[in-house]
Amino acid sequence: MYLIPEVKSAKAGQRKELKGCTFSFPQGIDERIKRLCEKVPQGDMIVTFEIGNGIGEEYKITFSDKIEIKASSSKGAFYAVQTLRQIIKNGYYDVEEIEDAPDFENRGFYYDITRGRVQTLDTLKALVDNMAYYKLNMLQLYVEHTFPFKEYDGIYQKMGYMTAEETIELDKYCQENFVELVPSLSCFGHLYELLQNTKYKYLCELENFEQRAIYWCERMGHHTIDASNPESIELIKSLIDQYSPLFSSKKFNICCDETFDLCNGRNKGKDKGRMYVDFVKKVIAHVKSKGKVAMMWGDVITQHPELIDEFDEDVIFMSWGYSANESPNMVYKFRDAKRPQYVCPGVSNWTSLIEAPHTSVPNITKMTQYGYESGAIGVLNTCWGDYGQISPIYACMYGMIFGAARSWRATSDYPEFDKSIDLLYYGYDGAASFVKGLALAQRSCYWYHLLVKYSNEKFGNDAMRIWNVPSPDEINKAFEEIEAIIPYLMGTTWENEDARKSLLVVAEGLSLMTAMVMSDITGERLGVNLSDVERWLVSYKEEYLKESKMGELKEFIVVFYEIAQKYLK
Repeated sequence: MYLIPEVKSAKAGQRKELKGCTFSFPQGIDERIKRLCEKVPQGDMIVTFEIGNGIGEEYKITFSDKIEIKASSSKGAFYAVQTLRQIIKNGYYDVEEIEDAPDFENRGFYYDITRGRVQTLDTLKALVDNMAYYKLNMLQLYVEHTFPFKEYDGIYQKMGYMTAEETIELDKYCQENFVELVPSLSCFGHLYELLQNTKYKYLCELENFEQRAIYWCERMGHHTIDASNPESIELIKSLIDQYSPLFSSKKFNICCDETFDLCNGRNKGKDKGRMYVDFVKKVIAHVKSKGKVAMMWGDVITQHPELIDEFDEDVIFMSWGYSANESPNMVYKFRDAKRPQYVCPGVSNWTSLIEAPHTSVPNITKMTQYGYESGAIGVLNTCWGDYGQISPIYACMYGMIFGAARSWRATSDYPEFDKSIDLLYYGYDGAASFVKGLALAQRSCYWYHLLVKYSNEKFGNDAMRIWNVPSPDEINKAFEEIEAIIPYLMGTTWENEDARKSLLVVAEGLSLMTAMVMSDITGERLGVNLSDVERWLVSYKEEYLKESKMGELKEFIVVFYEIAQKYLK
């Protein structure tokens, strides 16, 4: 059977068909389990429940003349039903008994709704459904300016945002699916929109900032708030006060990562470690006053490991790293400091139209292994939106689902993962191979390459560097591979048609981008012209608005077309 995640143990048995079942509910069963069971196809096989009053997520399924589910809690029973749904998707079972429990208590997905796309509530609910199906139990949405904070008035309206009412509704929907919605808010670095606002520029660490690259590029590196100004912490407190009450979770991710500008402007010459810790401690204290436990990214404080002990013992650190050969250094520093931590790999979709399984699979595998061996209390798999979040959500699901698998069973290498995801998510044999093929070809036509060229020429400088410029042979090969995949995406029907249609738009966009990169390097056009770009932008907009609010779509269309005009005119 193909299951995601794999179960911890299964006793082999005779293969028997299973297309559906009928549930016999005990008195007082959690209504959330009943509602999940409504998604299971009907059949003659009877399913019974025995559910304890514990808090664990372990469960046992026994197959005989009926199916018996035993679980220590409603959570465990919920996940047992999810496993049963996947078994029915296979159409059969070949086991007598399944025993299962997660390797990590906290298993999350982190999605960026700030740097380009703001997903609709329906899209986020569908994401929660998928997360629960693969036994994830935490969702965090990265927010800077995409919420109607009073300090961002006049900004969030232009950028797209998620309302307070939508946030509350999503929180309730998450609870329905045993998913914890944890607020995640930039509280130190990454405050570009706020600190470029005339009203708050005086709180920016860089007092004489001059833009040297386009907006999407600048906001990745800037800005850090002035930690020495008493008004800075009051502003951050205000943001927390507006956001925190919307969530039932007792956690709050204050971020505080990548404070690149710290002590490079108004506070030049001061001790970076000291300034960082003193400011973050004030943020943590305020979060605690709201009854929340603080979470924070670990990249800055691990540069000053001697100061880690100054933080409260309940602060949860998040060790992140996204390369295929990621080092365990950050994980080990928090392990050695005996601090609670999550390990945070990524799906590698940023700067791109599609995720990169050739990077994310080894990355997720290594990071979950480091975490499992180091006693980490959770996994938070990330999906960032650097440089405009141009990748649709369907082009990020391979990595999300693989992360879910490794979060539950960190000790499995998942040799048949592609067959499993083809059956359970895409609904088409070979779909995963198309995702991988497009991702590999994309290495010769990154959005980042085109955007940097555009930015440097627009500003008349070389403020940004292009990495890994492909050769003409590599570009030609990528173009041929993409063009070979497109007919399969056009001429097939998947059970998950939304994913197929979205990936088709991605493939067509990659074909255009490959032609533009080739034109940049050699002047050759590969038979692509501006009318092809115009048609694609119409398709891209249509797919974009199916899953997202307008967000920064208009800006992307303008920039993409201006780049195309340069290379395909």
